[in-house]
Amino acid sequence: MRSSGAKLTLVSLLVILTAVGLAWVLAWATPEGEGGGDMGENWAPAVQEGRLPGFEDATVNNDGRYFFYQICKDVEFSRPSAPGNVLLENTTGNAFDMQVEYVSEDYGVIYRSPVLAPNTHLLKDKLNQELPEGTYQVKANVYVLDPETGEQEETFTESIQLQVKKPFFG
Repeated sequence: MRSSGAKLTLVSLLVILTAVGLAWVLAWATPEGEGGGDMGENWAPAVQEGRLPGFEDATVNNDGRYFFYQICKDVEFSRPSAPGNVLLENTTGNAFDMQVEYVSEDYGVIYRSPVLAPNTHLLKDKLNQELPEGTYQVKANVYVLDPETGEQEETFTESIQLQVKKPFFG
């Protein structure tokens, strides 16, 4: 009886360790939207045309004297190297391009978005530098850029909260 109990315990431990190892490998190998991977060195932000999902009916700019934008004020990164939900939009009807930087008091510029043309949005992107686990109060500088010259025309500043969660097994 003792021998079979020890064998059963050993087999059970092997099954559990195999399952945990397989779950860990799958979590790292699966794209962020499908299970949590950080998509490695080949990650590139995907600027898409149109409105942010869920904001299709939000107010658009009907007056070229103003600049409308959408920015997420509670950004979360599941791991220091994983893409986070930046949720940026250069609203339909704007005459200028837009670029966003996140600036931390302790770490400087921690994120710079690609340039967004009017009627485009960005759902996810990675930070320019990995931050330790924690919650950070950062400034989001929204730069309004001339689409022909790239020169900065205006800057808007928003206070946002950025959360970096703990890396797996780290």
